[in-house]
Amino acid sequence: MDETTYPIVKHLGDLRKTVVRALLGVVVGMMVCFYFADVILLWLRKPMEKALGASNSFVVLSPHEYFFTEMKAALIAGIFLSSPWIMYQLWLFVAPGLYRGEKKLAAMFTVSTVFFFVAGALFAHEIVFPPMFHFFIGTLPPDVHGSYSIGILFGFATNLLLAFGLVFETPVVVFLLVSMGVVDVKNLTKWRRYVIVIAFIISAILTPTPDPMTQTMMALPIILLYELGLWVAKLKI
Repeated sequence: MDETTYPIVKHLGDLRKTVVRALLGVVVGMMVCFYFADVILLWLRKPMEKALGASNSFVVLSPHEYFFTEMKAALIAGIFLSSPWIMYQLWLFVAPGLYRGEKKLAAMFTVSTVFFFVAGALFAHEIVFPPMFHFFIGTLPPDVHGSYSIGILFGFATNLLLAFGLVFETPVVVFLLVSMGVVDVKNLTKWRRYVIVIAFIISAILTPTPDPMTQTMMALPIILLYELGLWVAKLKI
């Protein structure tokens, strides 16, 4: 094996170790969360239960639906739970090739990525879900009564949680683009009006609902978080 091939093989080996360790973290997180799967599903149901009030009714459409929904809940929660471990493994993989200043930047990226992703999911659950479910249930005519599938509700809720988690990464992305020299703060400031339009386009694509209320509640954080990213980038400069 020549000298140029060896570093590539070594890096591939390190990458394989990083992926395996990250996946093991997800498996452990999933096993832990499966024990609390009922609690997790109850947490996801709470906003809709409050909106339903006395007419609260949930069903399963097949014998295996609830079990597989528990498995999915454990997987999603396990990814959230193990996200610090996953980012730490990524940090160990890239850190040896970074300078001291770049290592500080990477460490901040690791912490802030996890923080903003979790913050986005919590924002969706606590702020967006209650009025959104009230809105949808309010559109039902008096002679229509809903019985809601646990599996469908879970898929709907987790799609929104993940979408808001991704959206809340906006300041991290803005800061990294400026720090890496891809764009400068002046240009990003000039693009503010376009960001507002793009925010509503992104919210229309990511939200699984066509109602303007949910889309606005996603677009506004994008705009505010974009401004936060600009502010932090200016401080660094």
